[in-house]
Amino acid sequence: MKPTEPEPPVELSIPNDAKWLTVVRLVVGGVASRLGASFEEVDDLKVAVSEACTNAIDHAFPGQERGRGLICVTCRPGEGELRIEVRDGGCGFDPATADVVDEQAPEKHGGLGLFLIRKLMDEAQVASQPGGGTRVSMVKRFAR
Repeated sequence: MKPTEPEPPVELSIPNDAKWLTVVRLVVGGVASRLGASFEEVDDLKVAVSEACTNAIDHAFPGQERGRGLICVTCRPGEGELRIEVRDGGCGFDPATADVVDEQAPEKHGGLGLFLIRKLMDEAQVASQPGGGTRVSMVKRFAR
């Protein structure tokens, strides 16, 4: 019996414009559903990926016209999980200076996007540096 081949990654590049978020949500939801994710897990994934893309749209390309600059989303299906990476080639930032949300009153500060991503996903990491773009890596494991 031949070992199961890993699923190939699914990649999508969109312009940095919010009108493309629906396409990202559809792709991520479709990949997760194909892997057997529950409705709630699919919804969590869509929200987390939307937040990561929205952060890129709002902050990665300051001073540029909407639609210029790309945001790349890669979905890597695994056994019982989905790994997602959202990358931009924008201005980057120092993650240590990102707004830290007070969990007791998250509405009082900015930074809710990263807060939500970390709450909804099983793993979440942000790698960025000024002038070097940003990569948000997330993992969602599916209950069986």
